[in-house]
Amino acid sequence: MTPVAPASNTSEPVPNRAVPGDQNAGIDISAVTVVYGGPNGENVLALDGVDLRIADGEFVCLVGPSGCGKSTLLKVVSDLIPPTSGQVTIGGASPSEMRKAGRLGLVFQQANLMPWLTVGKNIDLLRSLVVGRGGHVPGTAPKASDLLDVVGLGGFGDKYPNQLSGGMQQRASLARALALDPAVLLMDEPFAALDEITRDRMAFELMRVWQLYRKTVLFVTHSLSEAVLLADRVVLMSPRPGRIRRVFEIDLPRPRTAETRLDERFHRLVLELNRELYAVLS
Repeated sequence: MTPVAPASNTSEPVPNRAVPGDQNAGIDISAVTVVYGGPNGENVLALDGVDLRIADGEFVCLVGPSGCGKSTLLKVVSDLIPPTSGQVTIGGASPSEMRKAGRLGLVFQQANLMPWLTVGKNIDLLRSLVVGRGGHVPGTAPKASDLLDVVGLGGFGDKYPNQLSGGMQQRASLARALALDPAVLLMDEPFAALDEITRDRMAFELMRVWQLYRKTVLFVTHSLSEAVLLADRVVLMSPRPGRIRRVFEIDLPRPRTAETRLDERFHRLVLELNRELYAVLS
């Protein structure tokens, strides 16, 4: 299905900025609605008037039943699809401005590394593309070798993707997303295809990297326990049409460790989320 084109007057243009999102990378989602055109000409309401504000440097997880619009909302924020109505701004700039300036880092369920390039060259690919179209690479952008060290892949820069495990490929994908020093990380179920042990390790790896860089993160997951472990806030969405059902504040201390899962508050929060999810589905 393809999104129905937005009306021309649904949102005001956001003024251009020299370096979008440089001073503040908060995300402001205002009355966002997405209508898809169905295969038989019918309209499908995927998102209905979603309002959400994410602070600069905050880690927010989106959860909810399949088909509730979590990934659709992430695609709107990442400028992959336009909203039918409503508006998103990131640090006062539009998602399009942020994407074109290299200020959005995207990580998906599949690593999507170029198989003919080494891991190091995969990480440098975004730089090459930006320079190739006459753009500017931020002076704060770390070197590929430094990013490989950060994500625990030091010494693997000359390897090819097929020489890495699934978890290592996702580490490389995370390093690539950080290559232009983006203001925001947008992550759509990045660990869903991994086995449970690797997924667990990647969650702690992501938290370590987030503590280091403090990017604003919007993270989609189906795992309620993963969301509670990672997030400052967990946003539960309702079945289609997607609306925000409830926002959970995660009052667990950081840094979080394996012992965090033994905390009574952790279990209470996961239980609350489960109860609310079942209420949504009933």
